[in-house]
This record gives sequence, C-alpha cells and structure tokens, in this order.
Amino acid sequence: MNVLVVDIDSLRADHVGAYGYAGDTTPNIDDLVADGVAFSRGYVANSPCMPSRAALTAGRYGIANGVVTHGKRAQLIDRPENRTDWAGSWTENEPDRPWWTLPELCFQQRMRTIGVSSFPRHPAPWFYHVWHEFHQPQEPDEEMTTEWGHVAFQTPRATAVTDRAIDALSSNVDAENGWMCYAQYWDPHAPYNRSDAEIERFRDVELPPYPTAEQIDAHQEWDTLRGASQEGITSRADLNELTSTYDAEIRYADEHVGRLLDHLRETDQYDETLIILTGDHGEEFGEHGLYREHWSTHDGTQRVPMIVKPPASTTFDAGFRDQLITNVDFAPTIADYLDLEPPERWQGRSLRPIIESADAEWRDSIVVEHGLYTAQRAIRTDRWKLIRTRHPGMWGGVLPEFQLFDMDEDPWEQTDLAAENEAVVERLADRMDRWVDAHQTGSEDPLERVADQGPSGYNSFAQGFEGI
Repeated sequence: MNVLVVDIDSLRADHVGAYGYAGDTTPNIDDLVADGVAFSRGYVANSPCMPSRAALTAGRYGIANGVVTHGKRAQLIDRPENRTDWAGSWTENEPDRPWWTLPELCFQQRMRTIGVSSFPRHPAPWFYHVWHEFHQPQEPDEEMTTEWGHVAFQTPRATAVTDRAIDALSSNVDAENGWMCYAQYWDPHAPYNRSDAEIERFRDVELPPYPTAEQIDAHQEWDTLRGASQEGITSRADLNELTSTYDAEIRYADEHVGRLLDHLRETDQYDETLIILTGDHGEEFGEHGLYREHWSTHDGTQRVPMIVKPPASTTFDAGFRDQLITNVDFAPTIADYLDLEPPERWQGRSLRPIIESADAEWRDSIVVEHGLYTAQRAIRTDRWKLIRTRHPGMWGGVLPEFQLFDMDEDPWEQTDLAAENEAVVERLADRMDRWVDAHQTGSEDPLERVADQGPSGYNSFAQGFEGI
C-alpha cells in the first residue's frame, strides 16, 4: 500500500468548499472529501508551522516532543540522542524503537520514503531525519521578488511542489514495498501573489460576520503586529479584498494538489493509496484583532481541514465526522492501515475505528497549544473551549489568563463567558492540568518554558531582531 500525506500551509477549514464555504476555492479537495472521510472538528495539536509538523511526524504532542515554538528552541526534538553526548547509535539501547517518527517507521519497513517540502525556511534537523529522498523545490530568481523582498528560498510555488512530487513518484512507481510521500505546499501562506483576475472570482463571496465594521474601527487603535492599521484594514471592503486574495491562493494550491491526485489516478495508484490531507494551521482575519496571521489557539489558527481517503480495499463509512481529533492522530492511523505496531511513545489514536463507523466510541476532549506569538493552551470539549494564556506576547492587557467560549452558541469565539461560569473554568482547567500530567514526558512542561522565556515571535519583534 502507498501513503500520500498532503500538508497545506495556513489553510483554514472554513474556507474549504466541502466544509461549507460559499466560494469555489477547493474543487479538487472537495472531490477527495467525496471519496473519503472528513473531520469537521479537526485541530492541530500545536501551532504554528514547526510545532505542528513536529506533532504530525513524531506522533507526540508538543508537551512530549518538546517543539512548541519556533527559533533555536525548536531545533531539537526530544529523543535520546539529543539528551546525551554519546557518539553511538541510540537504537542499541532502545530495542523497541519507541522514538521513531512516521518517516522512520516507514523507512525501517523499507517503504520508499519521499519528502517534497518548502520547509527549509524553518531549519529543523529533526524534520529531515531518515528519508530515502527529500526534495526542496527552488524557484527561478526572477519569479520570486515580492512585496516581502526576494523570497525564492522560502516560498516555492505549488506548481514547483507538484512537479517535483510527480517526478519523484514516477521514479518510484515500482517500489517493491510501496512508498510514503509527504508533499508540503507553502501556498496559501502569505505573501499573496495571485493575479487580479484570480482574485476577482472571490470578491463577491459573502464575508463572515466577524469582524464587524465597528470592530474594525476599534482595531485601528490597536497598534500591534498584523493589526488593522498595519495591514491597511479600515473597513469591511478592505477585509473583503484581503480574504479574496487568500481565497485565490487557496484555489491556486488546490489546482496543483489536483494535479498530484490526477497523477495517481492516471497511473492506477489512486484507489489503493491511503491519502491524508491537512493544514499545518489556519489563518486569522480580524476575528480577534489580527489580520493575516496565526497567533493563538482560536479556531482561525488551530482548526484545519482533516481528510482521510482510505484504500478502496478497506471498509469505511464515507462522509463527515464530528469527533474531536488532532494531527497527532495521523501517524498511528497510517501505522494501522499499514498493519504496523506504532512506537510505544506515540500519543495519538488511530482514526480507523471512526473512519469505519461514525458511531465508534471516541475521546470527549482535546488539548491544543500555540507557542509563537503567545503561549496558550486550550481544552476543547463538545460544547466548551477554555483558553489559558500563559504569556500574552504583545497583547498584554488585552488577553486575560482565562477565556471561555460556548462553541455551540458562539463558534466565532466572540463572547468570553469565563467570569460568569467560574465552576466550568475550574473544572476544565483541572482537566487540562491532568492532561499535562498524563502526557508530559520530560522534566518540564515545554510551554511553561516558553512562557517563562517569552515566545519566539514576541521576543524577536520586541527586540527588533537585534543581532540578526
């Protein structure tokens, strides 16, 4: 069996057509949803980019793998060789290989492991560890000068990612033990580079209810990174232009994801390939005062599309699922379909039971974290979401320690009910603490370390990138 993991940067669930979006952003992803199972309440366990991909590939939450922010503190993932100066192989003393990542597990089964990614912009040695081949698409210099300057190294287009992925898969079509391919798309992350014609098709899409015109007016007084004044957002019309450019980027990424899926169909590999499509995080557009940024544990940042297309030879109940899942669940799901025992340190659960039956028993809550611009941990239950801010970043005086939202009545997280529901706050905070006790494997809580030292993004902007 083959495995394809498609990881799309900055993709919100509620801008995907199959998830109810009015704009025609994702016809190819929508077709994939029709062939498989989509999770309406799928969250990244950790955000943004580096923490999310550590959780995805390691099969462990950030509290256990140690990667909860960006910068130098994200360079090492928690595993034995990073705890000692021993020069030999750590596997000699770990016969069950409890620390293997998903690529390592597939590699050791002699599946052909292929990575195609724009991730060198976040140099992370743990991410490149043990692949048979890893491709880093590079753009021609003349094509990648934007408002952000020269960014060819950081932002390969979806065109280039799909081209390289198809070339790699074409070279491995007869891999004796199958292949596992990870294809990571930078688009639709900013900077947005679509043409006016591409943007125009989305300008008539109805805007979400938030932020309101009154909220945008109030945001003019909030002088902060990615604030309304910094991003030039003075009205709902400006907001519409911004989200239209974002939608155009999603449509562009979808087109080239579609080319990759068509390649599998044309080579008769689609049906029997396990396909997982997800985002590494979402993007917020003023719902809580920041525009074109991922900075919190609010749903705009943390909730992403999560889609699984199982092999056609397996039994599954197609459609949407309401169970609460995180991207830590993907690695054990892949292991399950490959009939492999997951490494014992993995903390997610295989999604296969609820893929096969929508009524299968499942967990009743998840815990998610953000560690770049703020240090936040949140617990999400069927009804409630409690956010605990351990470090407010640049938003001191704006973010209280606790925020409580009724997600049934207030899915946009606009009304903080913490003050009038102290018993609920206390109960959920206790559950969150017990989750920490159950999942922390090192001597300290990595998010608490971030809170003590300051989140990487906050430190960088507060210090003006001194010395860089």
